[in-house]
Order: sequence, then C-alpha cells, then structure tokens
Amino acid sequence: MIKKILISVVFLLLIVVGGVYFYFDALVKSGVEVAGSSVLGTAVTVEGVSISPLNGQGDISGLRVENPEGYNSQYAFELDSVSVSINMGSVFSDVLEIDSITIVQPTITYETKITTDNIRALLANLPESGAASSGSAESGEDSQQLVIHELRILDSQLNLVAAVVTAPIVLTDIEIRDIGGEGGSTSAVNAVRVVLAELSRSILNSDLPSLDLLRESVEERIEDGAQKVEEAVEDLGGRLRGLLN
Repeated sequence: MIKKILISVVFLLLIVVGGVYFYFDALVKSGVEVAGSSVLGTAVTVEGVSISPLNGQGDISGLRVENPEGYNSQYAFELDSVSVSINMGSVFSDVLEIDSITIVQPTITYETKITTDNIRALLANLPESGAASSGSAESGEDSQQLVIHELRILDSQLNLVAAVVTAPIVLTDIEIRDIGGEGGSTSAVNAVRVVLAELSRSILNSDLPSLDLLRESVEERIEDGAQKVEEAVEDLGGRLRGLLN
C-alpha cells in the first residue's frame, strides 16, 4: 500500500514538474514575441525556448526580427541560438536579473539607404517612454524592470545591402556589461536601445567595402546579366531556326 502511494506521489510530482517546465518555456516564448514586437514595431518570432526553471539556464532558438517597413530584406536579425542565464529568484520580483545573454553567429542584415539604415529605423521605432537613464528605475512605469549583467554577440555574419550591391562585412565581437546595473535597473525598451546603438556603432566603425569593391560587384552583376541575356537570345534564335527548318 505504501509503495503504491509513493509511486502515485512520484507520478504527480513528475506531472507538476513537467507542467512547470512547459509553462515557463511558453511564458518566455510569448513574452519575447509580444514584448519584442511591441518595442521594435515589427514582427518578432521565436521557434522554441528551453530554459530550466530550477537554475535559469537554457536557450532560445530561431529568434527572428523582421525588417521595419520600407526595407526589402525580410529579416534584420536571425538568431539561431541564444544562450541565457537568469536569476530565477528575480523572475517574480520588480527587477528581473539576467546574468548573461550570449548570441553566437547571428545573421545580421544591414540594409542602408541614402540617409538612414534598418538598424537606425528600428531605433527610431522605440517608444520615447524608454528613454530614461539606465542607471535607475523609471518612475511611473508599471512594466517589470531588468538588469543584464553581460551581453555578448560573437562571430556575427553581417551582410551589407545597398541598392543593387550586397557584400559581407567583418564585424568585431560586441560585449556590453551591466545594462541597467550599478544598483539600478532599466526598462526592456532602454535595454534594446543600448544594444541596437552599440551594434550600429560597431557596424559604422567596421571595415565597410571600398568604392572599388562595390564598383566591381556592380560590374560583375551587369556582366552576368548581359551574359544571360545573350544566352537567352541565342537560345531563342536556335529555336526559331528549328521551326523554320
């Protein structure tokens, strides 16, 4: 009898623990998508979340941020895997404490126009209410504040898109510490602003393709296009000759 009771208790505990895992992962997934889309003014989607509610460590997979309106590329950011470490004791407190966020080999599309680019367009989409100092909590704001002790963006795959030209860019690793730290906190809006601003600075300070390289890329595309047109004309001529014969 006692054995049956113990088995039943263990079974119930497994159900409860499994439910907690599923609920927490679903909560994080929904939070990233809803809050991210609201903050950036464009669609943010997540394929999956696997974070332990016991130690707060895990991964967010397939995170995609669509480009703002007016840009041709579908996505500004494609993050296949984001490793996170959360202080679980802070989840239901006023300030969420994130020990670390590590993004490895994200695909970043930098689409630039004459006076602006998609990264600055995303920055412009951010609500002004998040503009308060990152050193203290913003008064009058009901949303949960946060602190990010360490954020790293490593081995970025960055593509430049400008008019008819596309080119890869070598981007140095980005490391930001204590977003909203030093005894204070900040909003999600301001945390995103800090990260996007640092990313924009990193891109603008990187080794952008020279004019000669861009010119060569355009010339190659023109030559490729001309070759394809010539081949198509020859093929059409051959078909017509076949019909006449």
